[in-house]
Amino acid sequence: MPALRMRRAPEVKSKTTGQRKVAELRFVICFKFVSLDYTMTSLGIIGGVFLLQFVAVFTDDPKVRIIATDPPPDPVSGFIIQEKDKDVQLTCVVENKPLDVNVMWMYQTKADSMPIQISTATRSLDAYRWALDKPSPTAWRLRIQNVQVTDEGLYVCKVQVVNQNYVPDQRELRVVQKPQISDLDTSSDMSKNADDPARLECYATGRPTPLIKWTRMAGELLPSGGTEFQGNVLVITRVQADHAGIYKCTAENSAGVDTREIRLTVSFRPEVVANNPFANQAVGYTKKLVCNIKGYPPPTPEQISWTKEGQPIISDYRREVRNIPGASNKITSILYIREVLPQDFGGYRCSAVNEKGSLYATIQFTESTIPSGPRASAAILSFNVATCIMLLSVCLLQRL
Repeated sequence: MPALRMRRAPEVKSKTTGQRKVAELRFVICFKFVSLDYTMTSLGIIGGVFLLQFVAVFTDDPKVRIIATDPPPDPVSGFIIQEKDKDVQLTCVVENKPLDVNVMWMYQTKADSMPIQISTATRSLDAYRWALDKPSPTAWRLRIQNVQVTDEGLYVCKVQVVNQNYVPDQRELRVVQKPQISDLDTSSDMSKNADDPARLECYATGRPTPLIKWTRMAGELLPSGGTEFQGNVLVITRVQADHAGIYKCTAENSAGVDTREIRLTVSFRPEVVANNPFANQAVGYTKKLVCNIKGYPPPTPEQISWTKEGQPIISDYRREVRNIPGASNKITSILYIREVLPQDFGGYRCSAVNEKGSLYATIQFTESTIPSGPRASAAILSFNVATCIMLLSVCLLQRL
């Protein structure tokens, strides 16, 4: 407090003059005290304002952090990626929150530049889309229910500091959808005649847009070459017999995969190829003449025939025809000739027919001085000896 300085009054010679000086002295003292009190009061007000400003400047602002999300952010992009029709949760933690302000959730879409308010405190503005709760005193959790593509955007948790200033934290949500191949727009099983064009189509929905690729079962080559083709439409300019089979359409994106199998059936006249167009054997030995047949519809046994010099071959004890069906509409037709005689040599024809036409292959069977394979009787004897040895071994083992 400043020292009070008093000025000494000069001596007075008369009583009246002395009384007047004393009165003046008292007035000066009172004035000084009033001025001092006013000054102290002013200093108190200024100090209080300074103190409030000091507290406002040096007190910690609210800290807002979105600490957890379900699903967690993608490690590469940082986005929250969720499938359509599933829920998303974001937990916002606020520290040093002023008592008189609320935590708000907002979101903003790419199409709309203005943010949309989701909630105030724990009150949702649309309970069908958003739900809020407080898992702890400092946490505000937002659940986006049954997310749709329209929910994609930026989600912001924020707290007001002063006027229009906010402390925010935000996360971006991306909505994805598994591929789904469209039944109406995708080809189904089809049948084509040989040399006809074919068009196989496959379309799918999904987010991001699915990649469409075509393959064949068991890694077979596509008609265009290669084992894989990317695109919605696979075009075959001229369908051939070896184009028949199952074609697989695969639609794939980051959310998943969908597949569809399309069977292409090709109708064509039989293709007949001799296994060995020039066969030979010595007299008295066994010989097999073989031709491979492929056609669709597959020829029936009645539609497959063998002839020699134009005469049909009828199965008997020496000659027998066997037709063995295989995969991919293939048939192996075998003519067995046992104990070959000189009259068995000559030209043979293997023929096949179906509703699309007919075809044949020829085999020229000639005599050879060098036999191939055992005699028919020797083969039978060999078989009988081997059978006897096997039976004898079984009997010995049983006795032991």
